[in-house]
Amino acid sequence: MSAFANRHGTGSLRRRHVLVAVDDRTVRAGLEDEMHHFEIEVHHDGSVVTDVTGTPVRWPWAPCFDSPVTLRALAGLPLDAPPAAIAAWTDVRGHCTHQFDLATLAMAHAARVGRGGAVRRDYRTEVPDWDQLPVTGRLWRDDELLLEWTTDYNEVLAPEAYRGLPTRQGFFAWCAAHLDPELTEAAQMLRRAIWMSPARKLDLEAYADADASGIKHGICYTSQPERLPLAIRNAGSLRDYSAPGSPLLDQW
Repeated sequence: MSAFANRHGTGSLRRRHVLVAVDDRTVRAGLEDEMHHFEIEVHHDGSVVTDVTGTPVRWPWAPCFDSPVTLRALAGLPLDAPPAAIAAWTDVRGHCTHQFDLATLAMAHAARVGRGGAVRRDYRTEVPDWDQLPVTGRLWRDDELLLEWTTDYNEVLAPEAYRGLPTRQGFFAWCAAHLDPELTEAAQMLRRAIWMSPARKLDLEAYADADASGIKHGICYTSQPERLPLAIRNAGSLRDYSAPGSPLLDQW
């Protein structure tokens, strides 16, 4: 089987994040894209995280299933902690990148609801398949198109309000200088989708394990040296959600 997915070039990378405050002490959060489906709950006392639990629904590599346990390291962190404080609290490389993003989104949502915000938030992102740059990615928040970025993969080229925003190192510093926390949150979702968009070129089902896929060592829970030899493929977990109207988190 080819390591390159035939579907690339025919659609878009699509992701969805849904956050729901189910009561005044719990936020339930879900993430789904072609490669992942994770659901977590962030428990809090109104000010700080008290616990984080997770239920992987669909995951790419064997160790990913056990990764939610590391999110308990967020206990004690203020719900409204800025990115710099979160980074200082725990090393994101020891977590599943996608579940860590989801947990910090859920924390911010808990703080927002505590200030009187809506109990539900829904993000959708779309990045068309590309072989040449630039590419234009889009983000909808609660069904309203909020961000539309043209990027060369290293920084945003347009629109003018976001021109020069780095999509790699320096992202949060730029956001702190130019955006409010609500826009920073949305920008992080679109940035992650752009960063992931080349993955649609890969047929992950063709790889026996994560190391064969070319994953960088030490960048996430699964790619740590002690787990990488165990990171066999969770066969049958890939989906093609390239078309508009794909059933992402439909049960939510």
